Amino acid sequence: MRSFYLSIYDNRPLPSFKWTKTSNNTHGYIQATVDFSVGPKPISVLSYHARTLNDKRRDFRLVIGDPNHPGKAIANPVIWLKGDVVIEAQTPTTIVYSVTIANPMSGWEAFFIQANFPGPDGTALELTTNTQIIPDTYPTGDCSGASCRGTLV
Repeated sequence: MRSFYLSIYDNRPLPSFKWTKTSNNTHGYIQATVDFSVGPKPISVLSYHARTLNDKRRDFRLVIGDPNHPGKAIANPVIWLKGDVVIEAQTPTTIVYSVTIANPMSGWEAFFIQANFPGPDGTALELTTNTQIIPDTYPTGDCSGASCRGTLV
């Protein structure tokens, strides 16, 4: 946050960071393009990924509400791990990065790309893509209408 605010305050150009996400029956894919023709070039680019603990909850939080005691929290130790990205293309002013993750045998896997840029006053500006969750399914069907009731935990 500090890097972003200092960049705005100093009227520095911000990096251009765009991406697309796709998935199919076998894998998910994110492609991110950094254009540094005006803004800074990234100092590092990496991916992060995590897998759910089971095939009952599509939930990547570290702490969740206890379903048996709604006022209490319990650990949901989903661990986010660093991963590599592939450089698909490079020009003097752009770099295209990607990451491909195979669909898990059970549960869900989430992943995203993070690009780190030099910022003012020794800071680093961290930009991320949206998170891709694969497979693109849910543990329950759609719920709508008056008969659809539940409890948020």
